[in-house]
Amino acid sequence: MSNPDNLPPHVEETVRAVEALHREHRDAATPLQRSLETLRSQLSAPGFVVFGLAMVLLWLALNQILPARLKWDPWPFPVLSLVLSGLAFLTTLLILATQQRADALAGHREQLILQLAFVSERKTAKVIALLEEQRKDSPQLQDREDVEAEQMKETVDPRAVSEAVRDASP
Repeated sequence: MSNPDNLPPHVEETVRAVEALHREHRDAATPLQRSLETLRSQLSAPGFVVFGLAMVLLWLALNQILPARLKWDPWPFPVLSLVLSGLAFLTTLLILATQQRADALAGHREQLILQLAFVSERKTAKVIALLEEQRKDSPQLQDREDVEAEQMKETVDPRAVSEAVRDASP
């Protein structure tokens, strides 16, 4: 976290809660999962991309420049094709294995955001209801009918909203 002195306490608490969520996710990883994630991060580094490209170019150049008896993979480079296909297969497996854990964290975040949105919506409806009640009870405030405020006092049914969104999507 950056400088906590610059943040209000409620923001700092939220940042720490998010950090704790990520730390728990990281700590729950098995040693194999950590190893795969480390390998994936190394393979996706720009330096490795440059290294891989350089190795392929070196392979091609050496097999073109060397005399015929020293060429280990002459044109059309079947060994290079096999090696690159094998690496592509292993990379695909690596991505799928690490993506599963990333998807679990993203799913947890989505669930948390959804729950917090529902709680926030209910709190907002309660605040509107209290303000409307105060307006009606206060002799200093003009008592008038506010249809929109009356509608906003009611909490939203998540199932009804979900069905409406589903019905509206093509």
